[in-house]
Amino acid sequence: MNWFKRIRRAREPLDKDAIEEELRDWRIVAIENGERQSRATIRLRVRKPPIPDERVFSCAVEISWPYDGIDYPDSDVNQQQLAFEAALDDLSGMNGFSELVQVSTGMGKKEWLYYTSDRERFMRDFNALLDGHDPYPIQLTFYEDPTWQLWSQVVEAVQSKTS
Repeated sequence: MNWFKRIRRAREPLDKDAIEEELRDWRIVAIENGERQSRATIRLRVRKPPIPDERVFSCAVEISWPYDGIDYPDSDVNQQQLAFEAALDDLSGMNGFSELVQVSTGMGKKEWLYYTSDRERFMRDFNALLDGHDPYPIQLTFYEDPTWQLWSQVVEAVQSKTS
């Protein structure tokens, strides 16, 4: 549960009630597409993180890692992706400039969605955190998204299917 530990490390140690409250903000959703005969899993924050003004976090950062296969990556690729994600722990969790809000895996790619208030700092920290790692087969795309539309569309779709 490494992803959870980084969410609120600024408020550690968390008591049981705080952990339960934090977990209420996240869902893990399995998706199946019968037409395409494919599957995906989404780890999704369903409420915005507690930041003073979410409009400050107006830049969406999508990190995409394609892999062979229609469903999930093979074990070796999965281990590389886990190491990549663990290396980026400091890009989320009350750091004051970025938050991870979604991770999806399936249909031939894994994607991470962050929101940041400072694209340059995000990239500087991103590169520093990956210093010494072998290159990863990723692509970063930046979107100006002050109303968090990329994230909220997925939340709305998930909530409409699970309500």
